[in-house]
Amino acid sequence: MKKVTFILLSLVFISCGSDSHLLDGKVTDASGAPVENVLVQVMGTDLNSTTNAKGEFRINTKNRGDELILTHPDYQMSRIDIGENSEFSIELIEKKNQVPEK
Repeated sequence: MKKVTFILLSLVFISCGSDSHLLDGKVTDASGAPVENVLVQVMGTDLNSTTNAKGEFRINTKNRGDELILTHPDYQMSRIDIGENSEFSIELIEKKNQVPEK
């Protein structure tokens, strides 16, 4: 009986593990400098992450969504197709000042 219980629990954990798609990436600006505090979200979900000081992020999509959305107040929003990729190198475009400061 213990063997049957162990096998059943093992199958449950294995099936839970298949609900995982871990993505790693780095976000930079046009000069190649890392961009910190970029919000990285899986489109249509509540799954998100934020880039660190090196511009790096890691996010588990849990096989939901097929697009990443990257936002930062100083840069244009970017949408990236996930596809079969697990590593990303993303360059953000800086927003142009729409209203000059006085």
